[in-house]
Amino acid sequence: MEVRTPDEIPPSAFHLRLALIAGGGPFCDGYILGLIGIVLPLLVHDFHLSADATGLIGASSLLGVFVGGLSGGMISDRFGRKLLYTVNIVMFAAFSAAQFFSDSFTSLLMWRFLIGVAIGADYPIATAYVTEFMPRRWRGPALAGLITFWWLGYVASFLIGYVLISWYPGNWNLVLGSSFVPSSLLLLCRAGMPESPLWLAGAGRVTEARHIVKTFLHTDVSFEGVSTNRMRGGAGRALSMLLSPRYRGTLLFVCTFWILQSAPAFSIHTLQAQILAQMHMRNPLLAACVVTCFTFLGILPVSFGLINVMGRRTLLIWSFILGAAALLFIAAWPGQVGWLVIAAFIIYSAVEAAGSGLQFVYPNELFPTEIRGTAVGFASSASRLGAALGTFLLPLGVSHYGVRTTLFAACTILAAGAFISWRWAPETSGLSLSEASHITPS
Repeated sequence: MEVRTPDEIPPSAFHLRLALIAGGGPFCDGYILGLIGIVLPLLVHDFHLSADATGLIGASSLLGVFVGGLSGGMISDRFGRKLLYTVNIVMFAAFSAAQFFSDSFTSLLMWRFLIGVAIGADYPIATAYVTEFMPRRWRGPALAGLITFWWLGYVASFLIGYVLISWYPGNWNLVLGSSFVPSSLLLLCRAGMPESPLWLAGAGRVTEARHIVKTFLHTDVSFEGVSTNRMRGGAGRALSMLLSPRYRGTLLFVCTFWILQSAPAFSIHTLQAQILAQMHMRNPLLAACVVTCFTFLGILPVSFGLINVMGRRTLLIWSFILGAAALLFIAAWPGQVGWLVIAAFIIYSAVEAAGSGLQFVYPNELFPTEIRGTAVGFASSASRLGAALGTFLLPLGVSHYGVRTTLFAACTILAAGAFISWRWAPETSGLSLSEASHITPS
């Protein structure tokens, strides 16, 4: 029986398997990026790091994400999703192992940068892969679910890192090298996954695309409306199309909201234990672990369908508003850290995690297949450049102006995000990929 479009394919066990395997990439991403928050106090002690060096080690992997996101997106649009879908996980494992043997600040910076390149490449590949396989009803929750896996990896990094530091005090090499384990397991899981049928159809390989759909989804699909001529110009053609007047406004919206989410979030999460210590928390590392665990209060409902019920636009606007309010409360709190401040940190982490689910949804829905990877890579690169800048500047801001003034600045950034989302954010819930990619934010 033939269905009209890939959006109409009934959900199946393969879709669930694909989403879980794709989620392994964001899990490793979150785990790898989160580990630095655990070992940062040890690195400061062992290498006698200044405030700017502390920010640099926290930002190094994010700078790598900037490089990997853009290059990985263009390569996946040109040569397919499958090529880098496995290669970048090999890079995860190799560079994770290299961190275990690192013995200098310079070498650690290099390995953190290179592992960031691998992480950045996975963002456009995994999200485009899920987008192009998923039926319409599952697409939003599945893409938000990738963020859930990111947060799961991030929380796991804090819990496992805390345990390893407790058992092996001072051994930051072991903590950073532990990401080799999930990376190797994911490498085994991703072996044998097929190419994206939408990408194949866009490249003119319709027969192969239909064969994959029949083999893995046991149905037949018409690719009649898929454009093939724009897939032949290479990476430069995809980038020039992305920057054309047709998509320039959409790209500006996606990059802007992603940057305004990521810049304060990465810096606060990476340096959360140090922020709490500056606010005289008795056990700041344990408190940071507790706060991080509660992020699931925000992202799980989104992944299980709230994103469809609430709508993309409303979710984005309110995540900025509530996050700004939580940071404003923390910054204005007059005394030492108490349970109310911890609760405010939890609220910020939860609503920030909920809003972050849209980082994979909007760019994948608002751009067509032929430039989807390039668009996601460009937006993720821009966001990680902003996050790297925020992570680098936060220790300097705390050192020169204090924790509260720095948090006021982060609150202002989130308020700007709320305004921009109210002004530009479109609603794509319930739309097909073709319909969503014709929307222009205004």
